[in-house]
Amino acid sequence: MNRDEATLFRSKKNRRRVDLAKKTGELKAAAQNHGPVALKLCALALGFIFIAVGGNEAWKWAHTARQFALADVRVSGQSESTDVELVRLGGVLLGQNLLAMDVRAMERSIATHPWVKSVSVTRRLPSHLTIEVVEHRAIATLTLGDLYLVNEEAEPFKRIKPGDAVDLPLVTGLDRDALTERREGALASLREALTLIDAYAAEPGVESQPLSEVNIHPEGITAVTATGQEIEFGEGDVLPKLGRLARVRKELHARSMVAEVIRLDNRTRPSWVAVQLAVKKP
Repeated sequence: MNRDEATLFRSKKNRRRVDLAKKTGELKAAAQNHGPVALKLCALALGFIFIAVGGNEAWKWAHTARQFALADVRVSGQSESTDVELVRLGGVLLGQNLLAMDVRAMERSIATHPWVKSVSVTRRLPSHLTIEVVEHRAIATLTLGDLYLVNEEAEPFKRIKPGDAVDLPLVTGLDRDALTERREGALASLREALTLIDAYAAEPGVESQPLSEVNIHPEGITAVTATGQEIEFGEGDVLPKLGRLARVRKELHARSMVAEVIRLDNRTRPSWVAVQLAVKKP
């Protein structure tokens, strides 16, 4: 090997050493720069693992801990239903773990009670449960094969059973076929009848003549009081007719007269009222 070749060889060797040293320095620098980030990521991952494991253990503990055992149940909003009925339907037992309870399932079960319109079950940590119900408001009874209670939304919500104490007007003139075949028209007529029943009951001085029956027929609505007095309301808005009815009754009372039939159904002269007086018994 001549001098030039030897010099070239040493130059290449020295260059390799320089390149290697340079790469080693770069790797060290990279390790120094990214090492803390990697360590932080590892620590964060371990932290999540410990939280997950700890959270799972805490969840298991909370769902069995005596600190969350049910000690008190409070029921509100009930009138026709009873505390005992609602608590039993919900499957609620004292001592149950409050956090382990499925309150949505309880609500669905309690809602099967015929008087319950809506229900909300709420946990009150650490050991209390509240059951809040909204009940149907019965307006009348309706014959649909069986006798049903009807609410203000024209919904038959409960079949009347023997022994049920019911003192509400009976809506007649509709049957199950009418509600099925002519549903919209039948429901509209039923709502009119319920509006009449509700508004009539709110009128002052009607306690002595409560409604006994409200009949729906092609010409409108006829009401019958508990004393047997017939009131022909006909078609249309019943509210102004109730005002005229009150005035007629007041005038009859002032004259010591009793009406057997009061007609408020004059189509050509809506403001007119016809009265058929009751025949006095000898």
